[in-house]
Amino acid sequence: MRQILVVDDEKNMREILKILLEDNGYTVITAENGEQAIRFIDEDMIIDLIISDLKMDGIDGIGILRHIQKSEKKIPLVLITAYGSIEAAVEAMKMGAYDFITKPFNKDVLIKIINRIFHMERLENERELLKKITEKGPLIYKSSIMKDIMNTVKKIAPVTTPVLLTGESGTGKGLIAETIHHLYEEKIGTSLPFIAINCPAIPENLLESELFGYKKGAFTGANEDFVGKVRLADKGTLFLDEIADFPLTIQAKILHLLENKTFSPLGSTKSIKINTRIICATNKNLKKMVHKGKFRKDLYYRINTITINLPPLRERKEDIVPIAEFFISKYDAELGKKITGLSQEAKRAVSEYNWPGNIRELRNVIERAVVLSNKESLELSDFPFDIQSVLATETPNESKFDSIERRLILDTLRKTNGNITASARILNVSRGKLRNKIKKYRLM
Repeated sequence: MRQILVVDDEKNMREILKILLEDNGYTVITAENGEQAIRFIDEDMIIDLIISDLKMDGIDGIGILRHIQKSEKKIPLVLITAYGSIEAAVEAMKMGAYDFITKPFNKDVLIKIINRIFHMERLENERELLKKITEKGPLIYKSSIMKDIMNTVKKIAPVTTPVLLTGESGTGKGLIAETIHHLYEEKIGTSLPFIAINCPAIPENLLESELFGYKKGAFTGANEDFVGKVRLADKGTLFLDEIADFPLTIQAKILHLLENKTFSPLGSTKSIKINTRIICATNKNLKKMVHKGKFRKDLYYRINTITINLPPLRERKEDIVPIAEFFISKYDAELGKKITGLSQEAKRAVSEYNWPGNIRELRNVIERAVVLSNKESLELSDFPFDIQSVLATETPNESKFDSIERRLILDTLRKTNGNITASARILNVSRGKLRNKIKKYRLM
């Protein structure tokens, strides 16, 4: 469970944040000033994130940030302030603060920021672990189709032309977007912001302000200026995930941003110029959505200047075992086990299974198997029955009756997720008889 340190000189604010964060599944410790927070840091207390008031007597939020950097500890910091201006907030973020939010804050926005921090931290940990396992960077592939895609990625990375990433859910569109961004960073030799917006994860009434920011007084509750993610992505990359789900009104503003490189925060008549690369992703057919009037035609043709379609895992089977072995190494290291890989039978099964949920499903299946297994390698029996059953093929001399019986047993086992007792009850046979039939037909 993640532990968050809340630092605020107002007791009520500390208690409000503690209740909010604990309700969302986090462990919370509190400090009433910067000095106490620094003591916690120096005592090597487990702290995954710090949420601190910017303005406090003595050591303030900036002072805590400087101490974190001086101690070389990688603890993300979110600042909360009722007094900060855009300039102060941006300056703090330039110094290394992850984000800021103004009082009175929107609890949904704060939770989204926290979730994004831990999501990005998880991705970074995966990239670091992956670099130890392979020299190919954050992507593992052997298939020719992925080699062609990566050649395209390397060609387009140095330019800032818009890119559209398409493909089924879980095929790695976000990872490709980050790869394009990091290759561009390598080209120019400096670190740049990568800001991701996932439309379905943000309530529609908050999406526009989250993207473009707002001026104080723009609407009820807008007590201070808010920068917005578009401006934070200036000179870097803005990744718009699930672009198909963006409302038509916001699509118009995104088109204006692409065409003119300018935008206006809510409540402002002033245009702000930025130089941001935009990468979009979707798992839907945008062309069909255009014909149905659910997606702007002009925006569609603007964002698909360069389109990369990520293939589902079933079309790049050569990559399945290497990716699975990477996830085994990852979760094995996290859990302190000694699992070396996959048995030959398990390799065959994961290679032949269709993986409708793609890499995301593969990751979840491997994590579950590693958690539950006590063996030196993952065996076929460590996997869900749907995966086990792909090796249950008919024998050449199987009679018609045997074929029907085998199929009936197989279908029943699928329905019960391999539960022998439940399957025997449905088939009205004893567990021992069912086990013999399973052994006869090599179903498990």
